[in-house]
Amino acid sequence: MGSPGAVCCKFFLAVFGHFKKNPFVGSAQFLYMSGNAIFAMFAFSSGKRHYLITHTIQQIFFTSLQGFRLVLSIGMALGLLVVLPFPSLGFTDLQMLSTLMQKILFHQLVPFITAIVVIGRSGTAITAEIASMQSQQAVEGLLLMGIDPHHLLVLPRVIGVTFSMLLLSIWMVAGAIFGSGCLAFLVEDVSILQVWSASAKVVSLEEIALTALMMAWFGTSIVTIHCYYGFLSKNVVETSRNLPKAFVSSFLSCLMVIIIFSLVRYG
Repeated sequence: MGSPGAVCCKFFLAVFGHFKKNPFVGSAQFLYMSGNAIFAMFAFSSGKRHYLITHTIQQIFFTSLQGFRLVLSIGMALGLLVVLPFPSLGFTDLQMLSTLMQKILFHQLVPFITAIVVIGRSGTAITAEIASMQSQQAVEGLLLMGIDPHHLLVLPRVIGVTFSMLLLSIWMVAGAIFGSGCLAFLVEDVSILQVWSASAKVVSLEEIALTALMMAWFGTSIVTIHCYYGFLSKNVVETSRNLPKAFVSSFLSCLMVIIIFSLVRYG
């Protein structure tokens, strides 16, 4: 099996090994793009700040508001699936149900499935959009005008998707509580408010902060990976090759992150 550190190391190499035939060159380019984009938020002038705010809001609208019904439906389905086996197993304890939802849903399934939804909807769209700009030489046009494309194209998406990840996870948790509460009401005559209250009691501020940090890490890694593959794509053929690579790389990165946070919580 190997130590937890060795497992994380293998995941890291698997993720960054997708970047290029030479993973070290690809990793260096990826880290430069990520650092350049993230540190740009401290160097934005007042004139460019309007662009940053506008495109960040657009990204939040696309990622979170347009995905609201999807994550809410998934959350309700997860809540139903968690509660469904309880009556057949003879468990009727509401506290046990809340603890199970906390450990399985709130800590692991909800964040990870939220990340997969964002990868499928926003991540692939980001890669395709930047790849289209590359094929039309729009990125070169930005460079000729003295505009750093990492600042203009990556940073608003990082902020927008990261904030959206937090919103989507909250909505999915709410859907899970509602779904489990509905089934508990039908089977055990327990109100949704009782399920909500019991779920709130098992959640601490420390766990909320840890989950928020994990969602922020998810959002940052998803956007930077998909932007990186967008910048690598010079034509339609490269775009079709890089889209699945971006999906796999961001999926593995999120898997690595959730393993790290699970080790912190339970290790």
